[in-house]
Amino acid sequence: PSPGFALGLAVRVSRSRWYRFMRKVFHYQNGSGSDLGPNPFDSKNWMLMEFIALTVQISLIAYTLMISKAEKPAWPMRIWSSGYAVACSLSILLLYCRYSLVHHRTPENDSTDSDIEQQTNGDEQQSRNQPLVNRFKTWLELLFAVWFVTGNVWMFDSRFGSYHRAPKLHLLCISILAWNAVSYSFPFLLFLLLCCCVPLLSTLVGYNINTGSPARGASDEVLAALPSWKLNGVVGGASKNQVSHRNPNLNDWGECCICLAKYRVKEEIRQLPCLHVFHLNCVDQWLRIISCCPLCKQGIQK
Repeated sequence: PSPGFALGLAVRVSRSRWYRFMRKVFHYQNGSGSDLGPNPFDSKNWMLMEFIALTVQISLIAYTLMISKAEKPAWPMRIWSSGYAVACSLSILLLYCRYSLVHHRTPENDSTDSDIEQQTNGDEQQSRNQPLVNRFKTWLELLFAVWFVTGNVWMFDSRFGSYHRAPKLHLLCISILAWNAVSYSFPFLLFLLLCCCVPLLSTLVGYNINTGSPARGASDEVLAALPSWKLNGVVGGASKNQVSHRNPNLNDWGECCICLAKYRVKEEIRQLPCLHVFHLNCVDQWLRIISCCPLCKQGIQK
């Protein structure tokens, strides 16, 4: 792909919601205790995704158990998958408790004293329930871990040929184990993304993805108002007098920091309000993505 396409893709990634969420998760899991901020896993969108994932797993297990009654697996796969469905049901209960604790109703501005007192009592009750919810979550995670190890031992035991004896149940259990393997490796995958892949891509495209700005690109009208010219000439209606204390001679120029190519005679140059200059095509492509100087990050409309 062209450098412009790679740069545009990097900027879009840095502005995307999923990438900002990943950074919040990584900061919450690895930051200091004094500046962690709210738990990103307590957001309504994430809880909704958890609920959908759990519901899909329970439905898939129930459907597979119904259509595989004639299968005779070597290991008790029905017991394992049924136990996993029970654990998913308990996870939905835990999800409801978490939602009730985090997103409880707050008093309105016009609430009466009795409403405020009732809300205060509710907050005290929630503070007492929080340790119970945390303990329940710990035991449930331990149950999932033990069930995951047990499932791996049973599914990958090749002595009995479980796939040929119960293909539907075997495929169901393998899918569940694969999903849990990805879930358990999520912190490591997040580390690879933010600490290995992102710095490498930032170096290759010349744009720090972690400092992405939500600002939009510049319009054609804004670009047309910026001074531009050709080396040893005039272009775009901008005269040499419009260029601040710079002599548009070839010997006075180095190279464009965007494409890293040296300036040549008759090439179109554009100057930004911060007095930095670039190839016109290079900087216009940049400014249409993000409206700030590639060097000093100053906005072009300041």
